[in-house]
Amino acid sequence: MVKVSGIDRTLLTVSLLLIAIGFLMIFSTTPVIAREKFGDSFHFFNKQLVFLLLGLLVFVFLILFKTPFYLNQRLIMAIMALAFTGLSLVFFFQKINNTSRWIRFGSMSIQPSEFAKIALVLYLAMMLSRKETDINNIRQLGLILLPVIFMEGLILKEPDFGNFVLIGAITLVMLFVAGLRLKYFAVFFMLLILLLALLVQSSSMRQERFNSFLNPESYPATHGFQAMQSTYAIGSGGLFGQGIGNSTQKLFYLPYAYSDFIFAIIAEEMGFIGALAVIALFVLYYLRGMVIARQSDTPHTYLLVTGLVFLIVFQSMINISVAVGLFPTKGIPLPFISSGGTSLLSSLMITGIILNVSRQRKVVFVND
Repeated sequence: MVKVSGIDRTLLTVSLLLIAIGFLMIFSTTPVIAREKFGDSFHFFNKQLVFLLLGLLVFVFLILFKTPFYLNQRLIMAIMALAFTGLSLVFFFQKINNTSRWIRFGSMSIQPSEFAKIALVLYLAMMLSRKETDINNIRQLGLILLPVIFMEGLILKEPDFGNFVLIGAITLVMLFVAGLRLKYFAVFFMLLILLLALLVQSSSMRQERFNSFLNPESYPATHGFQAMQSTYAIGSGGLFGQGIGNSTQKLFYLPYAYSDFIFAIIAEEMGFIGALAVIALFVLYYLRGMVIARQSDTPHTYLLVTGLVFLIVFQSMINISVAVGLFPTKGIPLPFISSGGTSLLSSLMITGIILNVSRQRKVVFVND
């Protein structure tokens, strides 16, 4: 018997819970800084709400799409072209924090790299799953990876070192899952580590950030400041937290408490139990996502869902690791939760595609 499995309700529920937690924490962390900067306590909350409404429309559209659009080669190449266009356009807009990462439309802005990561997973899933692809033919693999290298170059030029590392990690995962021999995987992994080391050495700012990660107490007023304040926030939360809205670190002590370091405020206000609950939701997201991947109908969708799931999981791992001091400070948002419309929209798009695959898959029951 063959049964259409339908939308994975567990993954849907997990995603909605993470969004709800995100809006609760944005409501808690932003009023004071929003009133100070913009004269409106709900500035960040309202902007996030606009992107949520837009994201939910895209989310529902992607889930209910009747044909597997993510298997259309022409559409995927068009999406890749749009991604490269967006990554190129950022250099024509005014820099923010000395970086060129955003395209602005009046008071709104989008970060093309968030969508470029999705385009990359769509592209790699298509190319690595083709019957004529021999992933262990280095020349052929090199041609497949040329767009990846070009994308990495544009993102490094912004500069966005966090997303540069993330794209490299996602690419390695997809190559491994696609069947890259272990010896080649080890070579690619070592090359990536060597490249990261060279990039750190070539930039005094990256060197200081890395040194402050190893010893934040030596940089209390500069690169170690955020890490130390994040640790204070997490430590003061205890087991059950200080209560929603009662964080002190968000009051101009911890920069970007509503985005990059929102997990620290979750730990401060909701305690170890609340922080553990958030981690558990991301673990459940991974588990359900991989079930959908394993039950998908083709190697293409298996690779696609695996790449998208790891895109969410790696971002959450990096963000949480930064907050607890296990990773150098990087501007990687916590999916679904951090304030940032582009991040929320991309997380909904990723989940919408995964849920569409779950809706399209067919599960075979023997002797049912």
